[in-house]
Amino acid sequence: MTASDQAGGGRHRSRELTAWQGVGAELPGGWSIVQASGGTDEGYVRSDGPDEMTVELRWKRTRRQPSLEVVAEQYLKQVRKASRKLKVEYEGALAGGRRVPREKPSDLRFEWLADRQGHGRLIWCRECRRTVIAQVSGPRGEATRAVAEQILPRVRDHSDGESVEWGVYGLEFRVPKGLRLIRQRLMSGFLSLNFYGPPGRVIVERWGLAEMLLEGGFLAWHDKEYLSELKRFGGETTAVEWGEHEALVTEGREGGFRRVRALVKAFLLPGRAERFASIVWHCPDSNRVVGVRAFGRSPLELARSVAETVRCH
Repeated sequence: MTASDQAGGGRHRSRELTAWQGVGAELPGGWSIVQASGGTDEGYVRSDGPDEMTVELRWKRTRRQPSLEVVAEQYLKQVRKASRKLKVEYEGALAGGRRVPREKPSDLRFEWLADRQGHGRLIWCRECRRTVIAQVSGPRGEATRAVAEQILPRVRDHSDGESVEWGVYGLEFRVPKGLRLIRQRLMSGFLSLNFYGPPGRVIVERWGLAEMLLEGGFLAWHDKEYLSELKRFGGETTAVEWGEHEALVTEGREGGFRRVRALVKAFLLPGRAERFASIVWHCPDSNRVVGVRAFGRSPLELARSVAETVRCH
């Protein structure tokens, strides 16, 4: 799956963010995630770019600061082992790191040379307690080194503030801390990330090929398709201007006989029914539709707090 597939015909940016669980890096335009897994404590993200270049981010949270020299040596041993299987020559080296006085390095560089070459950066963050291994690899030559020098200084081990940064196939947004990813769908032409936590539940979605999707009109698609999963809900929809985009805002409350019966069975009052809100807009510049829906005590406020951080083009 390529970035152009995800864009649904949208244009490439000169630079975009790839981030998962707050760990990320700014990449040149045209790169795309091919693998993403893990949670806040441990995970892995890989993005591929042109000319057979790759960026990999690995992270793990630990109580104590590890020795980055040891972590780097262990990682380079894995590269050495793989290069032996390929029967190619291998060279590896560690570069000096940034050191707090009387403490271990908290930022270390490494590089290796085999059939391909790799340039990496190891970071340990006292605030988030994460050790991050960032690596750029590609064909042997100065081009790979030059790309690495663009990317590695921009690696982020966590998000600042009270929200967590995400960047997937050109869709960039933030969700409040305390919300954890519980479900994801990363498909050609469609993204969905479902978060849950104390503030409530948030679903961030994006559709490509908007011109085809909205042939029957934006409102018709919204009512027939976007709200189709919410048949148990009743609410009102209002057309608004969302920045420079045409948007639809919906507010409602869970209802229907099945919901009432469930509430009675659970000895709850109908007033406790779950509230929801959604904000959906069409972005012609990227030929996409973006939606944020939220459930909880203050769903519109929650949906707005996320939607306001979205970068859709």
